[in-house]
Amino acid sequence: MQKRLWRLLVSVTLMMGAVPLCRADVSPGDTITATNMAQAAELLTPSTRWMLEQGMTMGIGEPRPYTWPRAYQDATERYAGQVVISADGREIANYIAGAPFPVIAAQDHLAGYKIMWNHAQPPYSIDNIGASYVAHLVNSQGNVDQSFDNSWRRVMWTGRLYTDPKPIIPHNPAVRHSHMWGPLVLPNRYKGLAVLEFRYIPASAADDTYVYSPQLRRVRRISVADRSASIWGSDYDLDSFYGFNAKIGSWDFRLLAEKDILGVLHSGRYGDPAEWCGQRDTGQGLRAALPCVTWEKRRVWVVEARPLNSPRKYAYSKRVLYVDQETFGVGIAEMYDTTGELQKGLVHCAFVTKKPHAGYPSNPLSGARYNYQEEQLFVPNFVMVDFQKMLATVGEIPSTEQPPSEWEGEPYFNEAGVRGADPDSHTTNALMEMGR
Repeated sequence: MQKRLWRLLVSVTLMMGAVPLCRADVSPGDTITATNMAQAAELLTPSTRWMLEQGMTMGIGEPRPYTWPRAYQDATERYAGQVVISADGREIANYIAGAPFPVIAAQDHLAGYKIMWNHAQPPYSIDNIGASYVAHLVNSQGNVDQSFDNSWRRVMWTGRLYTDPKPIIPHNPAVRHSHMWGPLVLPNRYKGLAVLEFRYIPASAADDTYVYSPQLRRVRRISVADRSASIWGSDYDLDSFYGFNAKIGSWDFRLLAEKDILGVLHSGRYGDPAEWCGQRDTGQGLRAALPCVTWEKRRVWVVEARPLNSPRKYAYSKRVLYVDQETFGVGIAEMYDTTGELQKGLVHCAFVTKKPHAGYPSNPLSGARYNYQEEQLFVPNFVMVDFQKMLATVGEIPSTEQPPSEWEGEPYFNEAGVRGADPDSHTTNALMEMGR
């Protein structure tokens, strides 16, 4: 009897071992909510799990690959082999254009740095990129406390492939990129304010930041001692733009994992109020600040970033960045406070397409061509949530509160002749002219 029972137990054990363990997964057409989020447990980050618990829904789409622009692919094949990274990872040399490190081994102790150097020279921001956007500060009741109407333009000074001068814009010290915010239209107390920032290539050269003050009608250079401080009362800080906007040489990076997560690369929404799970100013809580768009499985690098020698007042002990392995973009970023608790989460809802709507652009910028033969990475909406204060900053490019006929400053890419898209418009004189 005991032998027969033993054989039965052995047989059952072998049969169980032959059956693969069921893993949580999703399929195109699924809808993930708080009630069935266990189905996607292995694909969620702490931020997206929290958002589901607050009422966000995830419509699951078919994963679609992102194809690098042909010029970026060619430049990578031609130049990547000559790029040299320093022993500490904080500087690279001999970079010309394309991806600095197209192949990254997970066991490489500098893998985290190489990933972030790719992020610094990505395929979606090659010569220039810019747009106008609106942002709303949403409180825990789902009501708007404050709104911003602003413009943003980024010029790459290295890795240029489309517009002259290329592949670099000469400057001393050498510049990797510059970006300009403003002039602000809203709120009225900041109207006309504009900011210009230069990111220098040498690790020893600190960023230069200039501000045009409409009250003083002059430009002044400012020292940004704390780049983690919230700007203009929003949840954003300078280092959080683009998912990560700090100087690489001032941080320590560690690759934590390679994995699949649910991210947004083909949102299917553009200037559409339905991109939000709730309507603002109707008492729906933070659901009004959460994105209800199409999500898909994306392969990412999970990178931990810790500031080096940061001032004690720096708000975060670390950032965890989910870097898409095809775009090198930070689709999700999570910031941890000085005690190690999750404080904020940022989600970018990208829409990779040649043309986000039939009439794009509704009101073309002077000098822009918009004749994109390859897909571009638009970001129609994004959200930064402060989980501890239960506040959020939502962004829209373009505004969902205007009809398409009124959309101005829609995103442009690699354009020549657009004001703000060339190095001549990234000067203190130009900053003053734009702010007036």
